[in-house]
Amino acid sequence: MAHDATTTMTAARAPLPTARPRLHCLTRVHPDSDHPQPIDRALVLGRSPGPGHWTLDDRRTSRRHFEVAPVRGEVDAVRLTDLGSKNGTFVDGARVEAAYLEPGAVIRAGDTLFVYEAVERPADGGPPLERGVSLPLLHALHRARALAPLAMPVLVVGPTGAGKERVARLLHTASDRGGSLVGVNCATFGAELLASELFGHVAGAFSGARTARDGLFVSAGGGTLFLDEIAEMPLEQQPALLRALQEGRVRPVGADRERAVDVRVVAATHRDLKAAVEAGRFRGDLYARLAGAVVRLPGLAARPADVMPLFRLFSSEGGGPPPTITADAAEALTTYHWPFNVRELQHAATAARVEAGRAEVVGLEALPPDVREAHVERLRATAEPEDLPLDRPTLERALRAHDGNVSAVARALGRTRQQVYRRLQLLSIDPADFRAG
Repeated sequence: MAHDATTTMTAARAPLPTARPRLHCLTRVHPDSDHPQPIDRALVLGRSPGPGHWTLDDRRTSRRHFEVAPVRGEVDAVRLTDLGSKNGTFVDGARVEAAYLEPGAVIRAGDTLFVYEAVERPADGGPPLERGVSLPLLHALHRARALAPLAMPVLVVGPTGAGKERVARLLHTASDRGGSLVGVNCATFGAELLASELFGHVAGAFSGARTARDGLFVSAGGGTLFLDEIAEMPLEQQPALLRALQEGRVRPVGADRERAVDVRVVAATHRDLKAAVEAGRFRGDLYARLAGAVVRLPGLAARPADVMPLFRLFSSEGGGPPPTITADAAEALTTYHWPFNVRELQHAATAARVEAGRAEVVGLEALPPDVREAHVERLRATAEPEDLPLDRPTLERALRAHDGNVSAVARALGRTRQQVYRRLQLLSIDPADFRAG
């Protein structure tokens, strides 16, 4: 995401002042993933080495391609400036001469892709930067590690498929609790069955209860109980959960006496629990007990730097090295909004590996239709009007006639090199396919 800044900075276009200083980083995500590079001063990217330069091994980039620099003054932001590159610099698919960057912006120079990230600097300085982990995810996991040794409940909030169970597992393993991590989805059971699942029951407590059962609070003794989809817990069972949290005691269904339990509870939801309290669907006292320590896990759309490392990981799960991924495919993956988060990405990676087959190269054509179509629509929305009349047959004839030389094709068709490149990208045409030898 970018704000237009092709002219001078004005108050209307400049970012708003921020309350707390932020950590700004640029992370290369294609052709491989690097450690996030802090943007504490001006940084020039291109093929030319030198002090303050990030040297790129990409023949389609210029010697000095673009610059990112922190903005000094009231605002806490980063500005990107194209340095007269031949092939242009693109932010979220649109060519820019200069732009203020917003967190999550995907930058393309030649066949190299970067993601700009910014997070508030924690009071403790925050975690060390890690290769292949986005800043938003890194800081969410850092907060989880800080809360792990505490006995208090933790509420993990994030969209479905974002990885809340992973956070629960981290909270457990980093807590040094000797017991097990036991989980249950609160949306799976009705009120009576959920009470039995959590607190246990005595024999004969209800129809079908032939033998006694301890329940998950007892099974997780000394460990962690993960209550997924806590917002779906029936109201009538919430007082018993509140008592278990406050007193460390549970009453099995049908029993006369309570049992002491030693359990750390981690709850998770994709819903707004505060709104559920206001609507009368969730107890305010239970919400207050759970929300004392919250870990907010952003969805994949808010952390695009995680997309390519995860895609490579999922692509190699069947064994062997991850496939080669074209720059166009990487851009489509990184800029896609991933409404179903990590689960959707995992399915996309598996399908793309199957679609690519023995070629071991994942291009746009191997990606799921939703990803491809979103990419094409994004390019079409940012294309210059004069790009559109260039159809596939015209371009392919010109490429064959000029041996894949895009500059010669542009001159022959009365277009700029960049107009031709944009149209080639839109149609998934690779000029290299038309070069002799």
